[in-house]
Amino acid sequence: MSDILKIGTRGSLLALKQAEIVEKMLKQKFENIETEIVVIKTQGDKILDKTIDKIGGKGVFVKEIEQALIDKKIDIAVHSLKDMPEEMPKGLKLGAVTSRENPHDVFVSGDGTSFFDMPSGSKIGTGSLRRSVQLKNLRDDIEIVPIRGNINTRLSKIGKEVDGVILAAAGLNRAGLSNVISYEFSADEMVPAACQGIIGIEIRDNDDVVEKYVSAINDKTSEICQKAERGFLKVVGADCHAPVGAFCTVFGDTIKIKGVYYTDKIVFDDIEGKINEAEILGKKLAEKIIAK
Repeated sequence: MSDILKIGTRGSLLALKQAEIVEKMLKQKFENIETEIVVIKTQGDKILDKTIDKIGGKGVFVKEIEQALIDKKIDIAVHSLKDMPEEMPKGLKLGAVTSRENPHDVFVSGDGTSFFDMPSGSKIGTGSLRRSVQLKNLRDDIEIVPIRGNINTRLSKIGKEVDGVILAAAGLNRAGLSNVISYEFSADEMVPAACQGIIGIEIRDNDDVVEKYVSAINDKTSEICQKAERGFLKVVGADCHAPVGAFCTVFGDTIKIKGVYYTDKIVFDDIEGKINEAEILGKKLAEKIIAK
């Protein structure tokens, strides 16, 4: 790296907030570090009239940023970890993860009405198949309307195209918009996307200087959870094409992972075990669910 640590990110409000969080954490650990946030436009930012599964899955939010990292135009790449494919390009690796924000999905209505109090036939906006199938499992009397765009774009559709939208609590919290939340789903009601609420910091292999910096801000609990949840995804082969979710909680030296998978029916299951077997347990849970 040069004398300035270059932090690559998408240009959305949420992405910039996440890059600023990482920048602040690094500066708290290393007072003399010089940083620069570099905005990179991804395919997912350019194509807004199609759902993610129609334009190549969740990798559309990271490919251009990863290429900039490979080309040494940036030194670290900051992503919502849930957007990162399980397999990273050759020469790159996950250098660190941050402490997890609220991992749950939330409902936002125009007048504060809770999800379960919305009238029959209400139009609920989401661009996520995972959310769609779980919403219909909770209430089969609502209409799902596919929507895309950043947080403010989605919120602006309430009262016009839809009666309410489903978003990640983490994004709203980081954007300073938690006051708009009408209802928060528990993990039993709606299993979150794997790694939802965790910021992933991607680096080049063998970049010892950068690795020293980012490892200092790595969160051990999030690291355990991401291993479990991404282990689950590695077996089901999931990106935004497949309605799947995985959520890990840590209790001392024990973890519990809850998963959801949908093909012709929706299947939920969970598994418990030791934290040092996080990835193995995630894979075992996936195998259990697929076999049902």
